[in-house]
Amino acid sequence: MASILIVDDDLDIVDSVKIILEANGHEVSVKTDTDDLVSTVTQVLPDLIIMDIIFPENSQAGFAAARSLHKVDRIREIPILFLSAVNQLSKMSFGFSEDDISDDFMPVKGFLEKPVEPAVLISKVDELLGWRNDAL
Repeated sequence: MASILIVDDDLDIVDSVKIILEANGHEVSVKTDTDDLVSTVTQVLPDLIIMDIIFPENSQAGFAAARSLHKVDRIREIPILFLSAVNQLSKMSFGFSEDDISDDFMPVKGFLEKPVEPAVLISKVDELLGWRNDAL
């Protein structure tokens, strides 16, 4: 069982992801904004963070939060999985994918598009946690 922190303002997404993760034996904490995220992560010390990119206060808050977390030695190694509809919701002429992961721009370990199939989410979570999912 892993401790997973979900950072997302969409409570429907939070509820569905939480149900999927808990059904697979994980302990889940939730934060609905990126305010004081470094402090929260330092206190919770999750094994994995699943985070949205777009928040009401800032359409790129997830990027900024990931960069802030990456700068803190004690928590920089906690893998972050972006789970976002940024490619569908943004008005940018380009999209994001795992190909864009970098320490400077997108310091995360994975990227999945919303909505995500439960099996795809669990497979990615297991991968990032270093586990094998024999059921898939």
